[in-house]
Amino acid sequence: MLPNYINLLSQLIAPSNFNQNNNNVAQAAHREPTATADLFEFLGEEVIYHTITSATTQKRYKIPQDLPPSIISALHHQGIQQLYSHQLKTLKAVRQGRDVILSTATASGKSLSAYLPILEGIIQHQFTALSVYGLKALTADQGQKLANFIQLIPEHERPDLAILTGDTPTETREHLLATNPSIIGATPELIHYALKGVHWSQPWQHFLSRLRYIVLDEAHTFNGVYGANMTSLIRRLKLAVDERGGCSHKLQFLMLSATIGNPVQLAKLLSGRTRKQTANKPDRLVWINSSGAATPERQLIVTKPSYDANSDVARIILFLLQQGQTGICFSNGRQAIKNLWATLKQEAISQSYYGIESQVAIFYGSLTSERRTEIINSLQSGKVKCILSTSALEAGIDLPQLDFAIIRGWPGSLQAFKQRAGRAGRTKSGLIVFIPIAQSPLDNYFAERPELLLSAESELVSFNANYPIDIAKHLMCAAVETGIPSNKLKHYFGKSAPQIATALIEQGVLHKSRDKLWAKGFPHKDVNFRGGTGASTVQLVDAETQEEIEILSAEIAYREVFPGAIYRTQNSDGCLVTYSSQSLLNGKAILQKIPETPLFTVAISRTDTSLKQKLSLPQQIPLVIPEIERYVQDNSTDSNAISGQAILELVWGEISQLVTGYQLLTRNYGLTCLNRKCVNYREPLSQCTACPVCGKRTRSAELTSVLNEVNFEQAYEIKFATPMLQISLNSPVELYLQQIVTTTRQELLQSQQPIPPGYQQMWEYPPSLLAIHSFGHQILAALPLTILASANDVNFLVEKRGANEYVGLFYDLAEGGSGTSEAIFHSLPQLASNAAELARSCSCSSGCPKCLIHPGCPDGNKALLKQVGMLLCEAF
Repeated sequence: MLPNYINLLSQLIAPSNFNQNNNNVAQAAHREPTATADLFEFLGEEVIYHTITSATTQKRYKIPQDLPPSIISALHHQGIQQLYSHQLKTLKAVRQGRDVILSTATASGKSLSAYLPILEGIIQHQFTALSVYGLKALTADQGQKLANFIQLIPEHERPDLAILTGDTPTETREHLLATNPSIIGATPELIHYALKGVHWSQPWQHFLSRLRYIVLDEAHTFNGVYGANMTSLIRRLKLAVDERGGCSHKLQFLMLSATIGNPVQLAKLLSGRTRKQTANKPDRLVWINSSGAATPERQLIVTKPSYDANSDVARIILFLLQQGQTGICFSNGRQAIKNLWATLKQEAISQSYYGIESQVAIFYGSLTSERRTEIINSLQSGKVKCILSTSALEAGIDLPQLDFAIIRGWPGSLQAFKQRAGRAGRTKSGLIVFIPIAQSPLDNYFAERPELLLSAESELVSFNANYPIDIAKHLMCAAVETGIPSNKLKHYFGKSAPQIATALIEQGVLHKSRDKLWAKGFPHKDVNFRGGTGASTVQLVDAETQEEIEILSAEIAYREVFPGAIYRTQNSDGCLVTYSSQSLLNGKAILQKIPETPLFTVAISRTDTSLKQKLSLPQQIPLVIPEIERYVQDNSTDSNAISGQAILELVWGEISQLVTGYQLLTRNYGLTCLNRKCVNYREPLSQCTACPVCGKRTRSAELTSVLNEVNFEQAYEIKFATPMLQISLNSPVELYLQQIVTTTRQELLQSQQPIPPGYQQMWEYPPSLLAIHSFGHQILAALPLTILASANDVNFLVEKRGANEYVGLFYDLAEGGSGTSEAIFHSLPQLASNAAELARSCSCSSGCPKCLIHPGCPDGNKALLKQVGMLLCEAF
């Protein structure tokens, strides 16, 4: 019998009670190294911003002589004769039994900071340590570096190490565990499933009974649903430690992070040690954020927003490669880097640059582990000079010294930008080039304010660690693994755990006997650790060789390998191989290799919603709007309407993401006019050195055109059920908004001045659509300021119902929800107040990424105007 998580959620939701630069270029130009000076000249007027962050010198201290001699000897063998200040502070804190959150700069030696005290504890006290890495590739990379260091320790003291990922064969995994390792490195998912077998595994029982240290590498990645699941996994680990004779109270957490705005809060959430310190019980957590490690000089160049980013980036990459530079270029998405690679190859041909296939590799997460390793090794050996990567290489995996990092398009957050920028200049000076995309509002915003890119504080990491459905799923897992002492439910799983457990007992899926709660079955499969729409995958298979090419999530596969799709991947020789998808059925896509072609496909998709079950009664929230009574009396046809109201309702719904067909397009690379005001803009002009219409010099660029559009008889569909918050406005508010917009339009026309940017939308969209859509985005911007949630956990869209009625929908982006929509439901007045304050304090005129524009908007960030949304925010 399976748990009914929807009913459980509806039982636990209580009704709400609502109560009322160009100067930088000139100053920095004379300080550039030769390669950068040449690039600066190459880009010319395209550069809109250039700055240099100065290098800092290192500060080292003597290695403490009370470290075990075997560790000191291993350090000397690696050429380490002294330690940095943050490494010494970490050693001292761990020796005192404290937890540590270490957030020093990239390449400052954070890993060594953690493992020096850990190895000391293992050698002197036979403790064990569990290292958690967010990615399989990161696990293997960091595990190998740790293994190399451990090998320098004499055999009689050398700890055994087991690195376990989903790629580790079962026999190898069992062999590694049989050695009774002192250190296990693994992904959260592997630990999640491994805990189910602890009852039958002597090695795991032995390991947990002596567990003292838990390392969380790249802790900033534990955001949103991922962070909530990680917190519950740690709760289960504490229970497993105690059940196997260990002491969870003595566990020490060492968290390594970078580029976040709230490292201390994140560390306390993950460890579950959130109690405030007192005179008798000082805080166990030590935050170390300063480093004695040297930081190299870094230079940032920002170009004008590009209308042909692939061509512009390709020219920059080739220029830097010709200067003997090595580096990485980040793009947002797998398809983006494949398109960039195709353009780069065409540009190389036009420049008679040979050997590009062997010098440039593309890297993304769904590549096989063997191919990922091959690319990194080729970069380290110098065979590969440049990698085109998605966010898969944004953090964690150590890369060799790179001269440049190109960032094609805004990556979605300052945190991600800084992680990508940190890939250049780890030990010597590095160059960062940001190419904004002209069609993106976010890119344009940071192009206008480039000084924020390296100086502004990174975003907050946040999540709801006590969402009932998440707790219920992990309670079920723990009840299968070890059983849960019924008198310690709160101790391990928080205040809401007894109520959740009672609901599960009433459903007949959780059982109580001998003062313990037990369950049967395999509830672990219900936990989708990283959120999203489900864990199902699709295997891509070569039709001729029957070999696996890649594995994609079903959500991505439906968009990229539908029948008729053209799919590309890079082989080990660096050549881009082109396939045509023959079928997509039962978790397998059969791909037929075809000759290289300029054709490509783009999925046609839409998002539908369906409301299934009410989780709350409708809440009518009075809105305080000046003079609305007059508008009601003069204009309303509703005799019962006496004031403006927003109507909120929490519901359980279904999101359907459908791929309904595709477009077949062709891409050519040739001469064209790039004057956007010219009739020949992006028209082929292959024989012309200048445009015959406007006279501008022609340039090489990507030219695309649609050849055909295909509709599927049956759409490919991803469904997921999740909580939604529905918000609508009553007629007095709609009348008020109509009057305000009409008056504003008249005033703008009478002023005989140009219409301010953004205000033209008052003529393009209905006032209620503008207001609800803008309000929803402003609430998303204020989320981290109000509740433990991330804007990445929830989305917002507007649906038209009836002739002129618009309804806003907040919906969680994870199967089963993350608690974010519910938190908005309970906290909307406070959220609206914070959103209004955020919008007022923002210096923009009509809306920006800080206060309004949301990168994941299903409606393409259309119908948004800051001032109209503020009317609703201020009315709550």
